[in-house]
Amino acid sequence: MMYTSSVAIAAMLLAANATAAFAQQSPAVDDQQAPQTGATPATPAPEDMDPGEDIVVTAGIQRGAVISDVQPELQLNAADIRAYGASSIEDLLNQLSPQTGSSRGRGGEMPVVLVNGKRISGFQEIRSIPPEAIERVDILPEEAAIAYGYRADQRVVNFVLRQRFRAITTDIELGAPTAGGRHDLEIEGNQFHVNGDSRMLIDVKVEQASRLLESQRDIIPTPTSQPFSIAGNIVSPTDGGEIDPALSALVGQPVTVAGVPASAATSAPQLGDFVAGANNPNPSDEARYRTLLPQTSEVSIGASLTRPLSDSVQATFSARFGSTSSESWLGLPDTQLLLPAANPFSPFGTDVTLLRSASAPGALIRDAKGWTGRLAAALNGQFSGSWRWSFTASHDHSDSRTTTDRSMDVSDVQARINALDPAFNPFAENAINGPLSRDVVTSNNDITELNAVMNGALFEIPAGRVSTTFKAGAVRRDLQGETTRNLISIPRDLQREEGRGSVSLDIPLTSTRNDVLAAIGDLSLNLNVEGEHFSDFGDLVTWGGGATWRPTSKMQILASFTSEEGAPSISQLGDPLQSTPNVRVFDYVQGETVEITRIDGGNAQLSADKRRVLKIGGRISPITDTDFSIQADYVTTRISDPVSGFPTATAEIEVAFPQRFLRDADGRLLQIDNRPINFQQSNRRELRWGFNFSEKLEPTKSEKLAMEKRRAEFMERRKAAEAAGKSVPNIPGLQAAGGGPGQRPGGGFGGPGRMNPGEGRFQLSVFHIFRLEDTILIREGVPELDLLNGSATGSSGGSPRHIVEVRAGVNKNGLGARLSLNWQSGTRVLVDPSGPPSADDLSFSPLTTVGLRFFADLGQRPGLAIKHPFLRGARISLGIDNLFDDRIDVRDRAGLTPINYQPDLIDPIGRRVEISFRKVFF
Repeated sequence: MMYTSSVAIAAMLLAANATAAFAQQSPAVDDQQAPQTGATPATPAPEDMDPGEDIVVTAGIQRGAVISDVQPELQLNAADIRAYGASSIEDLLNQLSPQTGSSRGRGGEMPVVLVNGKRISGFQEIRSIPPEAIERVDILPEEAAIAYGYRADQRVVNFVLRQRFRAITTDIELGAPTAGGRHDLEIEGNQFHVNGDSRMLIDVKVEQASRLLESQRDIIPTPTSQPFSIAGNIVSPTDGGEIDPALSALVGQPVTVAGVPASAATSAPQLGDFVAGANNPNPSDEARYRTLLPQTSEVSIGASLTRPLSDSVQATFSARFGSTSSESWLGLPDTQLLLPAANPFSPFGTDVTLLRSASAPGALIRDAKGWTGRLAAALNGQFSGSWRWSFTASHDHSDSRTTTDRSMDVSDVQARINALDPAFNPFAENAINGPLSRDVVTSNNDITELNAVMNGALFEIPAGRVSTTFKAGAVRRDLQGETTRNLISIPRDLQREEGRGSVSLDIPLTSTRNDVLAAIGDLSLNLNVEGEHFSDFGDLVTWGGGATWRPTSKMQILASFTSEEGAPSISQLGDPLQSTPNVRVFDYVQGETVEITRIDGGNAQLSADKRRVLKIGGRISPITDTDFSIQADYVTTRISDPVSGFPTATAEIEVAFPQRFLRDADGRLLQIDNRPINFQQSNRRELRWGFNFSEKLEPTKSEKLAMEKRRAEFMERRKAAEAAGKSVPNIPGLQAAGGGPGQRPGGGFGGPGRMNPGEGRFQLSVFHIFRLEDTILIREGVPELDLLNGSATGSSGGSPRHIVEVRAGVNKNGLGARLSLNWQSGTRVLVDPSGPPSADDLSFSPLTTVGLRFFADLGQRPGLAIKHPFLRGARISLGIDNLFDDRIDVRDRAGLTPINYQPDLIDPIGRRVEISFRKVFF
């Protein structure tokens, strides 16, 4: 693998040197330079045309199209993209999540991303590109990924960039929940330039968020087995025993717990001072020392450079560095001290136990810091006409260090108490102090990856070309870590070497171009197989096939099957062990919320899984000349030995994994081993269906007249200024039809991606997921978990049977609004799904979250742009997340909410408001 790393580094250096040389030989063309005055306007190239116009393609393949017989499920032009009001490709992709998500396999939430129909070295290479630079977005089903060497378990998103673009973009966002207590800030800036096949991107991003404390929300504290408090409480050394018969006599009843009086902090208390707190302990006030959300900060900087090395080869080199930090407060260290009867500060006639939360050092802290670095290169080329190839190389490094305060050593304090030190008052403020026991976890990860892909036509048959895709790749993963606890260090050092190769074959069976079988439509078949070798798991095989049928240009039907063997990740196997104290969980066995110690890390005993996925789906556009399509996908997934994070502590799970739970003599839950596990089998069947609709909003007659009036005024103003030898800043959209002096090709009203004055877009997408089956067999002899009917593996309940996603937006004259609505049906978690009802059964309500976003592209308001030229390319946005502040409502059969399921614990943020200002300097 040293050879592999050397090849990767050599490829990166080659790409860097070649692109630098090309940059010196071929200076970039500034697409925003004005043509010479008096020159005859030439017919604009397609990339210079107004992207808001409807362009009809009558023949040939669209520029930058994906190399696949599978047609896009959704296609957006530049005006559609502008209507989303997104600030970057990353933001746009998030808004398109209902159309880009997949449930077919591992990693399905993140789609395969292409640029101009070509592979990239990683999403980081393009994440901050401004949407104004995008000419078209194609969203394709999972089957299209095969032609690029990926598995058919992720949808494909292809971003086609404009051929000329140059801009500097700045963006600042400030957000906070309406309940207060926290704020977050994001500042981002980038410079992006495109000139044909050459492009350059430099971006910087800074994010910060303040901590949110439990005391800033309405949180009922979790009852503990012992009444710890900062002021202190007195109990008997014998659990549940009487503290002192003399105190009981004063109170008139047995006293098992007594709050320490405030006066004890400054002078030795008397026995009578404890009467007011008899059987009335001082409350816990740790809410000020526990975070619901940590304080975080993140800084990242990246750069990518793309240049053609020849007429048929294009190279990209990219680099990125990021730094993160996070600080969580985990409450106070709880201490138990034996107070002898002879101690000068004890008024009791017997030995007693003092329970105090030590506030002197402050909260127990989990501090996590880390940094990441990435170097990557990509080469894309073409030869022999139809054959395309790509080579990508990357190296990723991550380094993290996490320290966790776990408990306090009070042995010195106890020694002073035992010595009857008259100068040491154990009740005094900040008297309880000592060194903290601290766990330290370090982790270093390195991943070097090489991939080569080739696609082309083998030969011609009557229905078309038989094409194939070959892929070969190698990966080296190194995970080094160390866990230090109680001064004992446990090192972890894991390596994995992977080699993979795959081949796929696309065979057209019938075609509309074939007169004999034209009535059948376009029908093609795909066969694919992949072999992988893992140094720690041996050989694994994935194979599959599918069919694509387009009986008409308005309909597409797909069917596919995949059988895949997959190894657990090296992190799931070897992440360092990490202990987190004071974690709230609901114990279904005892029917109570408790604070436990949670153990996280890797599990070296995990085995590979095998998943079989069958998909039948299709898309139809039933109305001619209308951008309306209906889409439906039925997916059934069967997984043997699925790898999963450890599920929530239900009775069924504890029966299956008793060794993962630690309880005290009274059955109270103390610890959960949360490391990942293998189930025996899981089964899921679901139907996802919905529609996409888009409508162009034409300008009204009054809007056209108003724009013509502004245009005439502007041109008169410009003419007068030029006669006086002065210049007038160009206001895009106000030039005379056919251009004029100073008009910039590729620009437009409000910048690239504009809509014509008065035009707009209305967009609506609605999708519904109907889950027919969702079961897990833990192992033979244990009842099967039915996540749709009373079982659960997560803390948020079972699996909702219905999920609805709605996205709607309207944009006109630079003013826009977008609506996002997510709804899921309620679930239940039953103590014994096959038995009688229990008082501890829980019901989880449906959840509806609504988001609204309003934005104003000030540069598309000609009146403002004339008076304030700076506003060209400026946008102000106001966003509201979770508009109705909805949270899952959890109740037991008595109608009570368990402490662990308090609304502010489930969702500490709730409704959130964000305001942002974005400026594009063209």
